[in-house]
Order: sequence, then C-alpha cells, then structure tokens
Amino acid sequence: MPRDDWKGVVNQILYGLIFTAELDDVAAARMAEAMVERRYFGAGPGVYAAAITRARRHRGPLTDEMPTPHGEEGFRSFLGLLAAQLDARRPWRRTTS
Repeated sequence: MPRDDWKGVVNQILYGLIFTAELDDVAAARMAEAMVERRYFGAGPGVYAAAITRARRHRGPLTDEMPTPHGEEGFRSFLGLLAAQLDARRPWRRTTS
C-alpha cells in the first residue's frame, strides 16, 4: 500500500459508520464480516487490516477529512475493536478475480 493510501481506506470505514449509532463490538463484528465477505468493502480484509494498523499508529487526526457523527477517540477505539474482529476471522478466504 503506498504511503498515504491507508488514509483513504480508513475514510471508507468511517463513511461506513455514518448511520451507526454505537461504535461497539456488535458494529465491529458486522463490519468485519462484511469485509471478510467483501460486501461493501471489496478490497478485502487484508487491505483494511493493514490500513487499520497504520491508522492506529498515526498521531494525527483520523476523522478530519469528512463530516462524521463520531469523535476521534470513539473512532480510534472502534478501529481497535474492528482489528480484533478481523483477527478473529483469520484465515480469511481467498477469492479469485
């Protein structure tokens, strides 16, 4: 993944949460399953997992590029939940395209 591409991938996750009221384990499980099944998140779980890792290390804001009902701290916490949910679903199915 090129150096700054992770931010666009993380913005996809943030956009996918616009109508999600609670950033909890249930929401993380639902999103992780969609990533593994490549529903709405066609790049596949590996791309999202890598972007989440980069985002969690990033010291700058993650919620600054689009309007969101979620605060920075809540979103960062959600990324941790999402990472754990993705890890719990390993090994990910491979698809051929």
